Amino acid sequence: MKQILLILLILAQIVFSQATVALKAQATVEPGIIRLGQIAEINGDKALANRISNLEVGRVSEPGRKTRVTENAIKAFFIKSVANSKDVVFNGAKFSDVTARAGSVSADSLRSLLLKEVRLRMGENLQEGKDWKFEAAKMPSSLATPEAGGRIVVSLSPQFSGIGQEMSVIQIFDGNKMISKHNVPFIVRRFEHIVELKNGIRKGEMIWAKDFEMVWQETTFQKRKVIKKAEEAEGRTALRTLRAGELLVDNALETPYAVKEGDVVRLFAQFGESVVQISAVAQKNAFKGQTISVKNMDTGKNILATISGSGEAWVN
Repeated sequence: MKQILLILLILAQIVFSQATVALKAQATVEPGIIRLGQIAEINGDKALANRISNLEVGRVSEPGRKTRVTENAIKAFFIKSVANSKDVVFNGAKFSDVTARAGSVSADSLRSLLLKEVRLRMGENLQEGKDWKFEAAKMPSSLATPEAGGRIVVSLSPQFSGIGQEMSVIQIFDGNKMISKHNVPFIVRRFEHIVELKNGIRKGEMIWAKDFEMVWQETTFQKRKVIKKAEEAEGRTALRTLRAGELLVDNALETPYAVKEGDVVRLFAQFGESVVQISAVAQKNAFKGQTISVKNMDTGKNILATISGSGEAWVN
């Protein structure tokens, strides 16, 4: 009987000096060091349980980030540093997926922040909802932020054009440290008045105001150089036959010269608040906006002038 009691006592001491570890399949911790006691249920010998509970078994530094801690890694690299591995029994999950505790910012909030930046770039001259519309179909459903708050910075590409496919960068900061960066595409849809023909025009015919109308259409992905001002259409000649209902494009029209070589032009020059007009002769054919040499009819001297319209120019 005494021998039996002695054996039972020894067995009890062995059991008492052991600890069991049951890893949690999923665990959430504060950003930083991961300790075994945070991701597992530990029972058994109190002193042993305390030692292994405090073991550093990994790190997940940034809010919302995840890492996996495996039973094999804990056995191979960590348990041996504080206990005999035979005294620690694992009977839970084979690994624990650990997430750093975090807050989050919703897709709606991100969209509002991005739209605010787009509005600043589009300016006050273009009316939102009429001249342009914003779409962000690929906005993340949510982004992780520090649980106690953080800073969100939204920036647009330096190549922002205000029309079509654009790109933004959303950065999440914890204090001065950037913890994540996300590229988010979006679209700015543009709407403008463009010229549409009411009447068919034959090749070589001149276009007049009665032949077209201004229509309001989306021009976001319009690759052709459509004409957007009436004055850019009127008085020009068709290079090919044009159909009624066709959008008028610049390369379908011949641009007439504003002045031709030998034409007498009205030449204007400004002195302070006064404008002086004289007559001059164009030395070559020129389009509106082109700078050419004209000869002052009074002095015979050549002067550089910019053609401002049909038969007129301004001294540079």
